[in-house]
Amino acid sequence: MTIRMAISRFDTLYPNEIPYERKIEWLSELDGRVHEEIIALHEGAPPTAFTGYIMATPGNTELLVPFPFDKLYIEYMHAMLELVRSNAAQYNNCMQLAALTFDSFAAEYNREHMPLQKAVITF
Repeated sequence: MTIRMAISRFDTLYPNEIPYERKIEWLSELDGRVHEEIIALHEGAPPTAFTGYIMATPGNTELLVPFPFDKLYIEYMHAMLELVRSNAAQYNNCMQLAALTFDSFAAEYNREHMPLQKAVITF
């Protein structure tokens, strides 16, 4: 899923007043977590650090979480929308759903990719 697709789907499902720039920040925050907590801990991770998305990032940039786990982006933005709207109960529900999807993606990624090995130093 691309940045543009994620934001378009989110806006269609949950009409809102949030600026496009803020939605890009949310996607950047989420992919930052995905990179640091999942991808960077496995062999084959990109050699460069994830630097995030900004308004100048092309809308056709692929996000890090693939299908079928890419619904994570919509779930996360929905949670953030409810947080902005001060709807704590709905925020909690949405965040739990996003956390389940995040954990499912992490488990799948762990099954498919070898974790980085730490050097063992013996004396």
